[in-house]
Amino acid sequence: MYLIKSHFHLINIPPLFAMMICFMIGIIGHASLPFFKAMFLIALCIYGVSHYKKISLPKKLIFYSLFALLGAWLPNKEIQDYNNFYSFIENKEFTVTGTVIDISRAIVNHRKTTAITLALDIITSGNITQKSNKVMLFYGKGETDIMVGDTVTFLNISCKKPVSENFQRYQIKEQIAATIFNDTLEYRIDHHPTWSLRYWIWTQKTRLLHALQNKLSRDGFNFFSSLFLGNRACIKNELEETNKLFKTWGISHFLARSGLHLVLFIFLCQALFCIIPLSMIAKQIIMTLLSIIYFALTWTSAPFTRSFALFMLNKICFFNKAPFHLLHYLTLVCFGFLFYCPLYLFFLDFQLSFALTGALAWFNQVTYEHKGQ
Repeated sequence: MYLIKSHFHLINIPPLFAMMICFMIGIIGHASLPFFKAMFLIALCIYGVSHYKKISLPKKLIFYSLFALLGAWLPNKEIQDYNNFYSFIENKEFTVTGTVIDISRAIVNHRKTTAITLALDIITSGNITQKSNKVMLFYGKGETDIMVGDTVTFLNISCKKPVSENFQRYQIKEQIAATIFNDTLEYRIDHHPTWSLRYWIWTQKTRLLHALQNKLSRDGFNFFSSLFLGNRACIKNELEETNKLFKTWGISHFLARSGLHLVLFIFLCQALFCIIPLSMIAKQIIMTLLSIIYFALTWTSAPFTRSFALFMLNKICFFNKAPFHLLHYLTLVCFGFLFYCPLYLFFLDFQLSFALTGALAWFNQVTYEHKGQ
């Protein structure tokens, strides 16, 4: 220990950090689920014997093995649910009912297409009905009278399971049950609410997008929409040439939306508040409200959501006069992502976002504690 302390600066590790590492190990080795079950049973037996013999053993051993088992079980559950859906609707027409959560105009194969995102509620195949909490994407040409917030039933749908395993993993990560391409969709609007918060937010996002498109130059709108609004679907064709140039120079990651754009927004707000005579509490409340509005009026991504979650946790700590430990709360947010869908761990946007932020938090903690010593 003396040798380690003489060459390394040890820091206080958050209690959840070791459990998160075990959880990630379980996710990575999810194909070996029986092994993790055996390890948990062995740990449980060892703890039971030690308790009977009154031998002192760390209780964390049980928690570590439990989180590793949980990490191995969750990906298998997600994959099994995905496979069960396609077994349920295989070679059959089916009907789905759900709530429309987004409508966008996209370019697919150089053709204008309407994309509808449906949050599923009920799937019916023949006389069998089952519940679902996934989403389904519908692509068709032309306009539609469907509105965001409507409860809609799509009839006589058929689809096949994607051949590519990578695309299957992507759909599972995005909680997408299936993607339907059909120019003649049959549907029935079951309920059209007089007012919907989801529809109001979608309307404001659309108006903002169109207003900026009319006021900004073509290149300015393309970059602003992609980076600060997070909407790349409406400018897919316009960015093709730019993407090629950025790939040639190896800087295509500059076009990706990240949490840095929320940081820039907050930095601009702070710079503005420096010249406004308001109390600290009032400034923080206004900044929090503006950030929530910005988050609601843009299209999210994993890095941007991570940054927003950390920002909100920071403000909760500030208003409650509690200390904010970045590494601890980053671990908590990472847990939230992986519990929501453990397959996030295998995608580059998640890896880079949390790994880089974690490294910065780690070195910040090292610097802070080293200065304290």
